[in-house]
Amino acid sequence: CEPNQIVYNALIDGFCKTGELNKAQEVLVKMSERGYSPDEYTYGSLINRMFKDKRLDLALKVVSKMLENNYAPNVIIYTDMIDGLCKTHKLEEAYKLMMMMDEKGCHPNVVTYTAMIDGLGRAGKVDKCLDLLKEMHDRSCAPNYVTYRVLINHCCSFGFLDEAYNLLEEMKQTYWPIHMASYQKVIGGFNQEFIASLGLLDILSDDKLVPVASVYKLLVDSFLKAGRLEMAAQLCKEMSAFASSPIVTNLYSSLIKSLCLMSKIDEGFELFAEMIRNGGVPEPSIFFDLILGLIKLNRWEEALRISHSACLMGINWAAEEIAQSK
Repeated sequence: CEPNQIVYNALIDGFCKTGELNKAQEVLVKMSERGYSPDEYTYGSLINRMFKDKRLDLALKVVSKMLENNYAPNVIIYTDMIDGLCKTHKLEEAYKLMMMMDEKGCHPNVVTYTAMIDGLGRAGKVDKCLDLLKEMHDRSCAPNYVTYRVLINHCCSFGFLDEAYNLLEEMKQTYWPIHMASYQKVIGGFNQEFIASLGLLDILSDDKLVPVASVYKLLVDSFLKAGRLEMAAQLCKEMSAFASSPIVTNLYSSLIKSLCLMSKIDEGFELFAEMIRNGGVPEPSIFFDLILGLIKLNRWEEALRISHSACLMGINWAAEEIAQSK
């Protein structure tokens, strides 16, 4: 049985997906010898693989050949090229390509913008990322959870904490996925390989709810590192309304420790009480932090009372745990 165009395309696509570019090219040669010309699907598979393998020179030759044969790249092919250029740190070329695709009537979609935002964000060009987000809104291209998460990651990494918080607020108002049943609705249009390249595959699982808590945790950790404890506490309180108890308790512990180190012991006790009200089970280290905070302020009687209470609760005063709390 003689293979037809569909079979040849399927073979080429299969070899490309398994990283066997040489075999895909061999099939392309046989396909041409049998009188079948590559079409947009053939070109798309080859271009995608070549960019993943960082064979930019070869990929651009295939693109030129595609244009010569009057096949215009579609949004998927353009996005693969933009993502490939970003991942090889050719941001200027990627941005020019995104402008060019728009000029040719192929408008960038949410995946295209997210790929460009991620590339710029990795290079620390957060202002440009925020400009692209505004452009998305202006062009009625709605960002989704993945877009927001990528942008919040980069804002936190480069110290744009207020912008990260504003993005969280915007996501809550325009695209709040907390009640969505599963991640499929959230990452529509994104393939698994792209999600993995963004570092989000582990937190996006098809048998879990949308991981909104992870966004909060990222922001709380970032505000803690920056010493902005009030914002961290505010986010932690919001998070306690929907996140699982262990996650929230862990963040409360970090907050209480930071407050104690800054001699804000009363605020630490307020958070401790709030954590208990919300059903959190305190780790032994929290008691150590509170005691050390009281000692630091010469509030010895209160420190002894907390110590006595901890002993009655059966908490072991292990030396390594005390060391960890310092």
